[in-house]
Amino acid sequence: MPHRRVQGRRVMSIGSPQVRADAVAKVTGVARYAADHRPPGMLHARLVTSTIARGLITSIDASDASGLPGVRAVITHHDLAGELNPVQALVDGGHFHTAACPLAGPVIRHAGQIVALVVAETGEVAERAAHAVDVRYATGPAVLDLADTDPADDVEVARWEVGDRMPGGAVAVDEVYTTPAQHHHAIELYAVLAQWRGASLEVDVPTQWVQGEQRGLAAALGVPESAVRVRAPYVGGGFGGKAVVLWHTVLVAWAARRLAAPVRLFVTRQQCATVASFRPQSTHRVRLTATSGGRLLGYEHDVRAQTSRTDTVGLAGTAMTARLYATSRIRCRETVAPVDAPTPGFMRAPAEFGHAFALESAVDELAARLQVDPVALRLRNEPARDPVTRLPFGGRHLSQCLRLGAELFGWADRDPRPRSMSDAGELIGWGCAASLYPANGGGIVECRMTLDEDGRAVVEVAATDLGTGAATVLAQIAADAAGLDPGAVVVTLGDSVLPAGLMAAGSCTTGSAGSAVYRAGLLLRAALERGESAPVTVTARWVPRGMTPALHAAHRRGSRVQLGPVRDGRVLFAYGAQFAEVRVDPVTGMVRVPRVVGVFDAGRIVNPRTARAQLVGGITWGIGHAIMERTPIDRSRAAFSGTDLGACHVATHADVGQVRVEMLDIADPAVNPLGVKGVGEIGLVGTVAAVTNAVYHATGVRVRRLPVEPAVLVSAR
Repeated sequence: MPHRRVQGRRVMSIGSPQVRADAVAKVTGVARYAADHRPPGMLHARLVTSTIARGLITSIDASDASGLPGVRAVITHHDLAGELNPVQALVDGGHFHTAACPLAGPVIRHAGQIVALVVAETGEVAERAAHAVDVRYATGPAVLDLADTDPADDVEVARWEVGDRMPGGAVAVDEVYTTPAQHHHAIELYAVLAQWRGASLEVDVPTQWVQGEQRGLAAALGVPESAVRVRAPYVGGGFGGKAVVLWHTVLVAWAARRLAAPVRLFVTRQQCATVASFRPQSTHRVRLTATSGGRLLGYEHDVRAQTSRTDTVGLAGTAMTARLYATSRIRCRETVAPVDAPTPGFMRAPAEFGHAFALESAVDELAARLQVDPVALRLRNEPARDPVTRLPFGGRHLSQCLRLGAELFGWADRDPRPRSMSDAGELIGWGCAASLYPANGGGIVECRMTLDEDGRAVVEVAATDLGTGAATVLAQIAADAAGLDPGAVVVTLGDSVLPAGLMAAGSCTTGSAGSAVYRAGLLLRAALERGESAPVTVTARWVPRGMTPALHAAHRRGSRVQLGPVRDGRVLFAYGAQFAEVRVDPVTGMVRVPRVVGVFDAGRIVNPRTARAQLVGGITWGIGHAIMERTPIDRSRAAFSGTDLGACHVATHADVGQVRVEMLDIADPAVNPLGVKGVGEIGLVGTVAAVTNAVYHATGVRVRRLPVEPAVLVSAR
């Protein structure tokens, strides 16, 4: 069959709202996730986790567990001594969540740490055996809540200044804002299936970085990278929690080798909160000074956040927020407090969420003190150049987002006085916030594209589709570049044997993997125009501008490479403006969010349908973060509590009203050849402050601690 080339017109797959290519497979159950595989002879594993937060294991009695019919192994630190190689955490250039293997010895570093792995012939027996393992401890003093730490013990992770001194001003805001610990709670739980074929390992695991997983497993197990294959064609949500190698994956692979059988592990919902990363608690002191006319003069931001005692992880976000407004003086300092917790890590907008909530709340407070409209204040302080480096911006259309958002929301009808708007006995509030997210570059990406004799173009790259529609979007890019019918393009992702890919993080998959796919498509188009006939295979390599020698060296080592927003003489961000309406019951303090409007400058929009879904998802997260989401801490036990979906409340359809999203769709060629910036995370960034600012407008109560607590609103009446 001849290839389906589109002749005589420009192909415009990019920009069309195509349905996800895998939609039918997912809703009919054809799509197979990591835990769906059941090879012959498969064994089942379950975890045993620590009941204390800090101390030593003094004894493990596995006799009752081992005596159960069908139990094949109870693996503890006694079995792992000397079996695994030292590894590096992601923050140190490696691939792991933490460098500390939980079964390296008897030391307990946090509640819920893995202390044993039970393997049995059925899942039911493995579960029963896991409960039968008797672990005794010597308990030490433990601290988890940030409020219980001593700032003198903090580790500084960022400090920088612009300007000589903090200027005085006619008006100042100096307040502290607090965000809670939070966990990902993706629909798909952590799971892994490991099986050896001779000296080669095959692993099915939900991961955002198949080749990072491959390299990490090879390093820990002492086998060549070529002997490890990692597959993740479908991932049921990641949000950063599946970005790095988690130790239970290594333990299952080791058990499969020892028992010479495939081993599959399910991690329970509660265990997911302690075997992987989380969003750490944070406090933000923000000080703004301004003239009486509303011109910002100075911005100070001091941040404290949790980290673990094993890894220093600082999710520094002031380098982003400092670029939102024009000001002559900036001073920022960020520290982390070591606590008895798992190592924190990425969670959607990891370095932006808390920082933007604090700054945008402070800006709203400044507007109230100045008696200036919050939108007008933001427009008044729009910078002409980057306030930090004085470099020019790439495409920056934040002012357009603010103006269009205000128009669509009906902002002109807002009475600025708190508690001035009501309906049917409810207090009504309107709030707004600006947002930004770095237009990151995902490093070097390669793509292979093959046009077969049936006229099908197969695109291959070791990227990951987390359910965002990445495969659909990459197919659209390939079709336009190669001049093919979009229906003739098939995209293969999520396999470590594919050409070099990237971690699905930082909102850079479309821009980076898409640039490699675009180049491959152009090469295929050229080959066809030269008269080459199928089968034709081309390969392309995307090397983003701004790759330094150090980044090239990191790429050769297999470390994660991500280029930040300042590169090639430009400062590159996506922008947005969010507007929220809240309704507050004055008796109970319950907050509802009936509508949100978001307008975004996210570069070229390849697929408006999938992009809108991402932005609506981010806004939904923002609503949840504002009014309900937190993981409680039991300070007496130094442990997270409420780690299942029965206790950890997340926003549902009943909590989220009308969400309107508009995208400017203005390509930014300074970012990449496609002009794409990314939409995966920016929807969350400004929504939280828009909601809490609306709560202030409705009630007159300023929310500086997340989430909003109805009791606080009632008590302040």
